[in-house]
Amino acid sequence: MGSHSFVAVMSMSTVFLFSGTVFGWGAMLSMLEQENFFSDVCEEVVPDKPCDAQVAALNNAFTVASSAVSLVAFGAGWLVDNAGPTKSVIVAGILNLVGYIGMAISKQNEGIFTPALTAAAVGGSLTMFIGYQVPFLLPSKFALLIAINSCLFDAGTLNFPILKVFYGAGVGFSTLFWLYAVVAMIMFPLFAVAWNMNEAEMKQIMASGGGDDDATPTDALTSKPLGQQVKTFEFVCIFIYSVVQVPRSNLYMGTVPLVNAKIAGASGASDSTLTMVNTLTEFIIPFGFLAVPPIEMSIHKMGIINTVQLTTIIGISYNAIQLIPSLGLQLVGTVIFAIWRAFLFSIISAYNGETFGVRTMGRIMGIGFFFSGVANIFLDPVVAASVDMGTFDPMLIGFLVICLPLPPLFYALNKKMTSAESAREPLRGPSMQRTRSLALASRGGSLALLRARSLEASSQQTGSQELRMN
Repeated sequence: MGSHSFVAVMSMSTVFLFSGTVFGWGAMLSMLEQENFFSDVCEEVVPDKPCDAQVAALNNAFTVASSAVSLVAFGAGWLVDNAGPTKSVIVAGILNLVGYIGMAISKQNEGIFTPALTAAAVGGSLTMFIGYQVPFLLPSKFALLIAINSCLFDAGTLNFPILKVFYGAGVGFSTLFWLYAVVAMIMFPLFAVAWNMNEAEMKQIMASGGGDDDATPTDALTSKPLGQQVKTFEFVCIFIYSVVQVPRSNLYMGTVPLVNAKIAGASGASDSTLTMVNTLTEFIIPFGFLAVPPIEMSIHKMGIINTVQLTTIIGISYNAIQLIPSLGLQLVGTVIFAIWRAFLFSIISAYNGETFGVRTMGRIMGIGFFFSGVANIFLDPVVAASVDMGTFDPMLIGFLVICLPLPPLFYALNKKMTSAESAREPLRGPSMQRTRSLALASRGGSLALLRARSLEASSQQTGSQELRMN
């Protein structure tokens, strides 16, 4: 049990420190502007006033790095599923180390900054995927650990703002990232050691999710290969959900200052009020991890599908608030958005883990995130058109309406799953304990499958003793 605690603590720490760090881009951008990064593209260099070409070059670095996170998602999932967590941690550690060392020396050679930021972003994405393996070691804490892992990705966006505080206190840019590289050199070897202590158990868990086990229902999705899983209605539902909702999340984070500026202009709010609201917005979003307890409670009390439905309702709520021309209400909307984003990524990962199992979860997640990234590409023309029109209302209404088919979709899925569960019952025998254990196994609880075997063996042994006594 001590090895489980060790890997859980190392996972949470490493995911927080490295998985979502590059998405705290605003603080990094501020430091880069003060360091005059890419100023050689300007015809005239003015301190603290980057030219348009310089801004474009800086934003291009983030665009490349953030796009890479989505484009490598399937590869990251494949690596975790096939190479195992220990080897994946080593790869993630090397990528992060190369990335932060590259950023540390990029002041002397600015051409390596974009590749370095991209390496750190890809290493962070892989780190997050590794984190999704830990809950399978502790099935009683599955929902909690899934939610924590998802939320710590967002919480990690605080790391660059924290570095900016030290930068403002006089610590040099290069020194900051050399120190971050040292942290990576400490954390990833410890994380690899933690996983190595649990690797044998993890392999057993993955093996027990196979379809050749007598205790696994033949129609359980966890027993099927990836090719068959992606042809199911269960996959279609979560794929559509991911491709719709993840870009909505990115859209909010990318356009909320623009939407707030339009609301401020329409309501007559002062520039100082707008600045305060935007600053608070940047501060509120990373604290979505505070929603972990209600996420876990919702999954336990309401179940996966009903929590998906609740997540959709929360998402519609923040979207609707953006249509109200009140700058003060936008902070309420931001709080709701932060809660929704935490619910969103937690429930997507919880659904995938429970429905498809540990053996393919990484690739299933990767497929969803990859195509979400592709869908992201189509957001730029939508935002540009909204700017040209001088209003974001059509865009906001459109992304609200696109959510409306999701509740009926998951209602149909729930009916299908309930019918399938009822159809299995007569085949399972009278033992309620065994029925419950097999149900858990069929939903992806890999260790529950091992318990099912034990309960079945115990039931058979008890029955044999009763026959002998008679």
